[in-house]
Amino acid sequence: MFMVAKEKPDGSGIEFPPLLPNDRGSKAQLCLMGFTALLLIVGTMNVLYVDGYGGAMRYLVVASAIGTFTVGIFHLFKRTCLVLEELNHIPGRYHDRYSIFSNTYMFNRLSLIFFGLSFLYVIWHSLSFGNPYTYLWNKGPLSNMLSYMFGISFCSLIDMEDSITQTSLQIEKMKSLDYGSGMAYNYFYGYLRLVLPDPEIGVQAKDTNGILKRIETFINHHHLSEENFPVKKLFILIPQSLRTPTDLKADSTDYPDNTKYWMEAAVSLESQELDRAGVKQRVYKNSVYKIKDWENPTRKPVYVVAEGATPLKTLYDVIKMNPKMSRIFKNHQPEIVSAFYKTLLEIISYTDDCKDVCEIIYYVDTDEHGRKVNIARIILERIRELESRGNPMAAANDNW
Repeated sequence: MFMVAKEKPDGSGIEFPPLLPNDRGSKAQLCLMGFTALLLIVGTMNVLYVDGYGGAMRYLVVASAIGTFTVGIFHLFKRTCLVLEELNHIPGRYHDRYSIFSNTYMFNRLSLIFFGLSFLYVIWHSLSFGNPYTYLWNKGPLSNMLSYMFGISFCSLIDMEDSITQTSLQIEKMKSLDYGSGMAYNYFYGYLRLVLPDPEIGVQAKDTNGILKRIETFINHHHLSEENFPVKKLFILIPQSLRTPTDLKADSTDYPDNTKYWMEAAVSLESQELDRAGVKQRVYKNSVYKIKDWENPTRKPVYVVAEGATPLKTLYDVIKMNPKMSRIFKNHQPEIVSAFYKTLLEIISYTDDCKDVCEIIYYVDTDEHGRKVNIARIILERIRELESRGNPMAAANDNW
């Protein structure tokens, strides 16, 4: 018998063989629930011995309320500290202050219910019988301590710490295991690592060329000069909104004149054919775009190899087409895209045969009025920067 994961006949889930990871059960949650109940039972029994059943029942209610209320106050204070930091991230991560407050202070339903009930009880007890904290203190150190331990355990059960901001912080702490970093690794090793460098010795497709040689072939075939193709790299575009048009020409106009396109697709570089994951002769292509600088009409057109980051285009489609996941991904879109960019940049910078043939542009693709920006201008600006690094004197005398 082969060990294969299969859907259960009744459709209730998936049946995994022993050597494949199964879904986690609820044993840990049940154990924590038992521990939470035990804390109250021990504290109540301790009071029962001295104050009888009436005193024990009163302690049970007060201890539950005080424990939950105290931990809730701690979480409110912690969230206030988070807000002080998040206020520094407008508009990069948030549109306005309201977004920060709603993302940080919003508790889940159970947390709101129990914290609200405990708050009302503390107010009622204070007005009717006096300070409930003093009452607990008088019950001795053990019963007093157990009430707070109960609060910590119970609030953990109902995920009181959970919020959109807290999840964003967890994403940043996942050390490349987050969704954005995972997409970056897949994109690099599943695509860029195959098309950017020349193939290594022993690789199955020895007759293929890296992107630098394919650009040189393109230049020679079309009789272009170095001025026409100043930067021989693959430009990867990462728009903040994730929206990349099918043809980059669509985003190469200036408002309000939408008739002058700065970019148009030229002939693609020669394609690569590689055997990959059981697919024979899978084709990999890179598009060349010609950029016409309308502010310098006498200047020769500039050719570049440019494309959007396809994993982010897929994420954009998920947000638009999958109602179940769109809200989750949209809430954490800034963190996901930022992690993708930083991880991809790090991978490429540490890969000797890729770092000099790839340029990543992470940019805000709309202006303050919500209009799309001219991607051709952004690419030309990056080309100027790269030329100035390579030859400062030539860049200073350039007529860009």
